[in-house]
Amino acid sequence: MKRKINLLLVSVSFSPESGLGLVEHGVRLYKGLKKYSKEVNVQARSLFGDKIFYAINKKMRNKYPVKIETMDKKRNKPDIIHYLSPGIFMSNSVIRLFSNEKAKQVVTIHDLDAIKKVPKIGVNNYINKELSKGPMKIVNRFLNYMENRGIYLTVKKADHILCVSDLTKNDLIETFHVNPNRISVIYNVIGKEFRKTKKKSNKKIVIGHLSSYAYNKNVEVLINAFKKVKSDKFELHLYGASMPFDISDDKRIKYFGHAEDTVKMYNSFDVFAFPSKWEGFGMPVMEAKSCMVPVITYKNGQLPDVVKRNTCQFKTEEDLTEIIEKMAWKKIDIKAAYSDTKECREEYVIKKSEEMYRKVLEVK
Repeated sequence: MKRKINLLLVSVSFSPESGLGLVEHGVRLYKGLKKYSKEVNVQARSLFGDKIFYAINKKMRNKYPVKIETMDKKRNKPDIIHYLSPGIFMSNSVIRLFSNEKAKQVVTIHDLDAIKKVPKIGVNNYINKELSKGPMKIVNRFLNYMENRGIYLTVKKADHILCVSDLTKNDLIETFHVNPNRISVIYNVIGKEFRKTKKKSNKKIVIGHLSSYAYNKNVEVLINAFKKVKSDKFELHLYGASMPFDISDDKRIKYFGHAEDTVKMYNSFDVFAFPSKWEGFGMPVMEAKSCMVPVITYKNGQLPDVVKRNTCQFKTEEDLTEIIEKMAWKKIDIKAAYSDTKECREEYVIKKSEEMYRKVLEVK
């Protein structure tokens, strides 16, 4: 009988209501391994501690109350340490120098934005402008630096790299000529709570959006396109980080801040709009599909095929206005869209993760 693998997950936080995809993915992976894995003993460690993390992240949270989940932090000697981003791997590199740590190192890379996109755009132009004022400018520059250096360190030092899509894997191979055998592709986890529920009655047709409002999210196009819609039967509901755009001139556009219940939020939408220019993966689309909510995406957006397919796609701002007015999303095969999410389901992701961890330990 095989001995169980001692695994340590390391992230900036393991609090389930962070509002950050990176953190929420870590929470879901941890819970999934605890629930389904027969091969892995998993522990979790927050890099900075949840209270410090939320002191930094308070503005993004839009001052909603924070629930901190107590994780099992007893430190068994790990066989594998899995860092959930290159920046976290970089942050922990100094500690590793003095710890005589012999565990295998696995690092998740979501995208290469920190080295390919951000330097061209500028950190403070890339980040949501409401989150790049005052001291946050320094924080953003530091975090981007850590992520940037962390990618180079990952390519050089990590025993294995986990990419969240083939898009990121191919980008990594093309940019750094990484041996494909060092890379696994496993999609992010969708929890079982993401499902279709009974919709709350709403006389309006609701177009919904959830994001950080960073440069790549392309939300200004969505807002401008919606403002050109003439009918009052539509509303645009915006959730997520602090709102950087002026929406005061259109009463049909409503901003709700952080979504405390994302499942309820998705199910309140008639359609979910995701106009991103690029994403490492695009988890909100898969969550919406899992709730059987139709999705609108940007045709020229760099998104993985599994995310982009079975969506209603627009090319221009005018095109998006027309899609909304004609409710073109009703032509989507919603059952086919739902089937796209099967490789994000907990049991599937945990099985693939177990296979990856075994593979990492077998490599000498």
